[in-house]
Amino acid sequence: MSTITICTTCADGQGQALLEAVENEALARDCTLPIRGQACMAACKQSCTAALQGAGKHSYVFGQLTPDDACVDALLDVAAQHAEPGDGLLAWARRPERLKSAVLARLPPLA
Repeated sequence: MSTITICTTCADGQGQALLEAVENEALARDCTLPIRGQACMAACKQSCTAALQGAGKHSYVFGQLTPDDACVDALLDVAAQHAEPGDGLLAWARRPERLKSAVLARLPPLA
């Protein structure tokens, strides 16, 4: 299972707005993916930020996000890819266009 974590303190409320937009769209899509908020993910110069994690999978941190439809759709789409069987490595060619240049970090799975 993959989880999206969104910084709730980013950009004077924009992070909280992004979290709420992702949660609302996930409900509309009947998506059961866990979505959670986290106060300060320490990437303030790249706000808004979100992370994608899963047991045995690569973790990703995305930055320079906004609470608009393009980001919301991209986060949910890439999370669905991440949740597919495997190590969670997201092929650049399959990533939503909005997130191709938004990756701040990719961390390997824990052994």
